[in-house]
Amino acid sequence: MPGRVLSVGSGDDSDGEGGHYRDYFTCCEVYLTSELASSPACDLQLDVRHMPTIADASFDCALCSGVLEHVDAYRAALDELHRILRPGGVLLVGCPFRQALHLEPTDYWRFTEHGVRLLLSDRFRVDELIPIDSSVPGFPAAYWVRAVKL
Repeated sequence: MPGRVLSVGSGDDSDGEGGHYRDYFTCCEVYLTSELASSPACDLQLDVRHMPTIADASFDCALCSGVLEHVDAYRAALDELHRILRPGGVLLVGCPFRQALHLEPTDYWRFTEHGVRLLLSDRFRVDELIPIDSSVPGFPAAYWVRAVKL
C-alpha cells in the first residue's frame, strides 16, 4: 500500500503473530499509529469517533483491526474513517466474530459477514471479506475486510 497509512487503535502495533502491522506496509510513505489514550508506543492520540486534527482525505489507507467492537458509536467511527480517506482510499478492517469477551467492559459488538457488508455498503465497496479460522462451520473467529472508499 503506497502513500499515507493511519492505524487506529494500534496499541503497540503488534500483529499477534510476533510481528508488527507496520511491517506489512513496506511501500508506504508514512505509517502512523494511534490510540485513544496517550501512549509512548503511538504517534497520535485519537478518538476514532471524532478526529478533528486529521484533515479530510489526508490518508490513502486506514487500518482498523480489533477496534470497532470496542467503539460504542461505531457508525461515528466509520464516518470519520471515511472522511479522512482520499477518494479511492482503502479501509482495512479486522473484526472478531467468535471471540471471548476482552477489554471489558468496553467489548460491545460482534458483526456477522452480512452485518459488515451492510455497515460499509453506503460509503465503501467491499473488495474482500475473508473469514479467519473457519474450523467451526458457519462460525469464523474473525473477518478481515478490504474496502475502497466510494
